[in-house]
Amino acid sequence: MNRLIAFVFISAMFFGLNEACKQNIVMIDNQLDSSRDNLLIDCSDNKGKFMSNLLSFHASQFIISFKDYKWPEETRWDCTISHGENNKFYYDLQVYHANFPRCGQLRTWIAKDDGIWFTRRYEDPPGFVLPWKTRA
Repeated sequence: MNRLIAFVFISAMFFGLNEACKQNIVMIDNQLDSSRDNLLIDCSDNKGKFMSNLLSFHASQFIISFKDYKWPEETRWDCTISHGENNKFYYDLQVYHANFPRCGQLRTWIAKDDGIWFTRRYEDPPGFVLPWKTRA
């Protein structure tokens, strides 16, 4: 009887922990004041997947949806965002990092004239995190 209880308990834990996992989302938004200023976005993950986009002023957000890699591999997304004449203003960001699988994570990065803003939740207002770097 004890073995049956242990078997049922372990089976329930196994199937319960393997339930469907929502995809993680990284959103990048162009809120630069100049209507002629496009935001160039180049992103890649640690497995070599590459995404690129030219985001115009107040266009819909650039969205990356993905599931984390299974443990023990980490998941990392790095992006270079730039704007201005000859992409003078830029920043290399690590937009997402997880050492173990997570479900339904949100990372929102917002490009504004004074720098880059960030939030992890829909209901929280974004906060200023980084000023722009300049190319010589």
